[in-house]
Amino acid sequence: MKKIELKAEVREVSEKRNTLKENKQVPWVVYGHHQEPISLKVNNSDVLRILNTYWKSHVVSLEIGKKKMQVLFREIQKDPVLWTFKHIDFYAITAWEKINAEIPLKFVWESEAKKLWAIIEEHMKTVEVRCQSEDLVDFFEVDLSLLREFEDAIRVSDLVIDTKKFEIQDKADDIVVNATEPAVQAVEEPVVAAAPAEADKKPAEEK
Repeated sequence: MKKIELKAEVREVSEKRNTLKENKQVPWVVYGHHQEPISLKVNNSDVLRILNTYWKSHVVSLEIGKKKMQVLFREIQKDPVLWTFKHIDFYAITAWEKINAEIPLKFVWESEAKKLWAIIEEHMKTVEVRCQSEDLVDFFEVDLSLLREFEDAIRVSDLVIDTKKFEIQDKADDIVVNATEPAVQAVEEPVVAAAPAEADKKPAEEK
C-alpha cells in the first residue's frame, strides 16, 4: 500500500467554519482509543486529491507540526449542493491495534455469461474486514470469469481473501455479484376486428 502524507494545522476554538470555508479549508477531528480528540484544519484541495485517488480505507500519515500519526478516514460530510467538504473525522491507529475497515472490491476479467447477454448485477462495492492496520490493502479482486451461465453468483465466501490476516465481517452467503437472464418482453399481436356475420349485415336499401 502506497504511503500517503498529509499536513494539517491545529484549529483554534475561535476560528469559525465560514472563515475556514473562505480560506478553502476543511475542519477535521482526529480521535482514537489512545488519542485525545484534536481539532484540525486542512486544505480542501489536499483532501480532494487523496479521495480522488485512494479509498478511505487507505492509511494516511498525518503531520501536525512536528507530530506524526497514522490515521484512517472515518466520517466525511459534504455539502449536498456544492459537493464541498464540510467536516471530516479521522481515526488514529496504532501498529498493534486491530481495526475494522471497508475494503473496496475491484471487478476483473470478463464474464462468460455476459456473452449470453446476461445482466451482471453488482450487489457489493466493499467488504468489511477486521485486521491489523499494517495489513490493509487498497482492494480485493473479484474474478468475473466465474460467472459462466445465467443465475451464476459470486458470494463473499468465493472471494480470495487471506483469512489469517483478515476477519471478514460480512456474511459468507452474501451475494457480491451475479448474472441474471434479461427479461423477455412479450410482443402484443395487433387486434384485428372480426368481420360481421351474414345475419348481422343490414339489407341494402332498394332504389
